[in-house]
Amino acid sequence: MPFANGVCLAKLRDQLSKLRGPPPSAWLIHAYGLKKHCIADLSMLFCQSAMRVSRFISILASKSSVFLTIAAMSGALSCSNLPASSALTVWHSWGGAELATLKQLLKRYRKIHPDVEVLALQIPHDRLLDKFIRSSAANGGPDLLIGDNDWSGKLAQSGLLATIFDETTAALSKGPTDATIAAEVVTRDPQAALFPIADEQLFAPETLAALRVDQKIYAWPESLETVALYYNRQIIAKPPATVPDMLRLTAQTHVPEGSALVFNTAFYFSAGYFLGGGGTIFQPGGNSTVNTPAGQQMLAWLARLKSSPGVLATNDYGKADSLYKQGKAGMIVNGPWALADYQQALGPNMGVAPLPRLADGRPARPWIGVKTLMVNANADAVHRRLAVDFCRFVTEPAIQLALSAGCGHIPAVQGIELPADSPLRAFQHQARTGIPKGADPLLAVIWEPLDRAIQEVINGGKEPAVALARAEAAISAKIAAVRANLQ
Repeated sequence: MPFANGVCLAKLRDQLSKLRGPPPSAWLIHAYGLKKHCIADLSMLFCQSAMRVSRFISILASKSSVFLTIAAMSGALSCSNLPASSALTVWHSWGGAELATLKQLLKRYRKIHPDVEVLALQIPHDRLLDKFIRSSAANGGPDLLIGDNDWSGKLAQSGLLATIFDETTAALSKGPTDATIAAEVVTRDPQAALFPIADEQLFAPETLAALRVDQKIYAWPESLETVALYYNRQIIAKPPATVPDMLRLTAQTHVPEGSALVFNTAFYFSAGYFLGGGGTIFQPGGNSTVNTPAGQQMLAWLARLKSSPGVLATNDYGKADSLYKQGKAGMIVNGPWALADYQQALGPNMGVAPLPRLADGRPARPWIGVKTLMVNANADAVHRRLAVDFCRFVTEPAIQLALSAGCGHIPAVQGIELPADSPLRAFQHQARTGIPKGADPLLAVIWEPLDRAIQEVINGGKEPAVALARAEAAISAKIAAVRANLQ
């Protein structure tokens, strides 16, 4: 597509890809054949991060009547620059490789925005949520909280988070007019969603499903989490494709002072087979439905697994983790948070594969969690603008890949292709069949009753129906208590 000054589209694309933030104020863009709201869109796209360049180019390519003249003149279209000499406060619990990667990314962000200082405070994970609740309830707290997606429902219901997406307004959206500059939105109306609904297209539907609360989303996705099958190539040459294959392999594989398979029986890790086999957690109305034939079959399968040759079934995460790192376990089910440690321990002998399918061919359906950025409802307009920009920064393709390479994060943004040799590709594949671990606060009540039911069956010899009936009653009682507190 030619331009009035002879600049070709490819050259313009190259020039734009080098831009971070708004273009120099001396640039003037004349867009002919577009309505005013489209011109505003182009201005907004220039103002936003390099991730938006491709969308800008797409708009140009779709408008055959558009010609751009870029001239060195004053009076350019106005862009909402970030406030000068500002500070953005972020609370997180990242350590190890995550912390090292975060520090590198903050340096990159400071180069882009030298007048914006990001103050990142590390707080232990088991204290972070409570500290945020207490501080924010007292009109304090950070501008941004990095935390788990299942925190967002509780925090939103307490009025402590700003809205990221408001899907109740989606029916009113009319294309480009919906893409108002986020900085202007948060300045005009503190209750408005921080991002236009069109930005939901960045993320997979299952990612958004894990965050949705009453047609609103209160957390910006950064990365996904699920579990997959790690294996030691010195012990297991080829990972099993199905559960029967896995059990045959464990029976045939001898591991001195160890096991062919170390299986964590805690419900979080075994849920892929509970849910994949048709087990349920809640009815549509929110009541517990864990005591079903499918759920009973899953617990009976766990009991058989425990007695299978070559298998160590345990709910001791530390023990299972240590055995694999010591080379005394051929396989283990775990998440990407363990990837860096396992790579360090086993080197090229570490492999990752999707969970083995059930005997009837159905895939395992483990939980999908989401690491997110949440904006404090107490943040003023200036700090909301900073928070919006930082959220966009962490979901740029280059930054998503840096988080993947640096600390094993699975990109939350759709369409990001990981390197062919990346072990995270197995987690990406597994996430496609997973179940979103939603933001509903009621989910927090299921873990202890279901963990207890599993132990009662595999270690105490109880019938699965009896153990699950008890778990269902306990979950229902907890749900009733939560609802009573909300009234």
